[in-house]
Amino acid sequence: MRVFDREIPEESKSYFSVEAGSYANTAAICLPVIVLRGAQEGPVFWINGEVHGEELNGSIATWEFLRELSPSQVRGTVIATPIANPLALSDRNKISVIDYLDMDTAFPGSESGTWTQRIAKILFDEIRQKANAVLSFHTLAPRHLAKPYTVSKIVPGVGEEIWRASRTLALTFGVEANCSVDLSTASGELPGVTSGALDIMCMKEGIPCFMAEMGCGSSIERPSIETAKQGIQNVMAKLGMLEKEIAPPPPQILITKRKFLRADKGGFLRERILSPGDYVKKGDVIAQTHFFGGELETYRAAEDLYVIAARKHPVIHTGERFVFVGTQWTPVGPEDR
Repeated sequence: MRVFDREIPEESKSYFSVEAGSYANTAAICLPVIVLRGAQEGPVFWINGEVHGEELNGSIATWEFLRELSPSQVRGTVIATPIANPLALSDRNKISVIDYLDMDTAFPGSESGTWTQRIAKILFDEIRQKANAVLSFHTLAPRHLAKPYTVSKIVPGVGEEIWRASRTLALTFGVEANCSVDLSTASGELPGVTSGALDIMCMKEGIPCFMAEMGCGSSIERPSIETAKQGIQNVMAKLGMLEKEIAPPPPQILITKRKFLRADKGGFLRERILSPGDYVKKGDVIAQTHFFGGELETYRAAEDLYVIAARKHPVIHTGERFVFVGTQWTPVGPEDR
């Protein structure tokens, strides 16, 4: 098997870099790659991380998991690109300061485009040629607290077999909250272009793909890392790549509608009222803001809510999100898997 034009022998583990561009001082900008090829042929499972430079936990989990895994245990091949956006990582930012583009809006990329578009093309060309399933790791923004959750999407024009396979892998990953977003009816999402997201583009190519959001960005959170490692093992077992038992998940919910709630006035959030995983009743207080000496601004739930993520940084401007919630959800049943 060749990966990024490098021959990978059977029953081996390879670490290498792919040159993707250069700085003004001619220093190379490289994409790190890990390939674990098993002793037997089987599926190719691609794990990607760090399309956003502050989202660390999934990348750390991938590196640790593959370092500890023996190729002799594996049927098939795992390809990992744990740092998909090395410039954003270097900047410790969501995006690269070279072109200020969000890489998860840039796929399938362009060989004559900006930095972000070029590396997106290098990466995606290889993914669509090799991958049978893809896991795209993310985290919430650094100003928020979140428990790990997954996102699988229903993409217009993509056959039911692919989006159902994506959802099955997301649920197999094994966390409580699992967002199932129908892009034909979704509202309340982050603004901007989403059609260039890695998971969407993979599904359009017929490759099952889901996102796993692993806690908070710009920090290393050991519980989220351990959850991610177990999730990788679960997915590999589901794909028939490992002879391992799939760990029983906690009681799971499928969130089919979600949105951000945003501050109407700037100020300071009072002590955090909500925590990820909370269930909130209509009319409950969900946030309060103040500015020294001023009146409190109180926000109440307009409907029942499930808290996906809650803001931890108290300084908030008009329009910033103070909580990310599910507004419609159901328990996961056998028919969902």
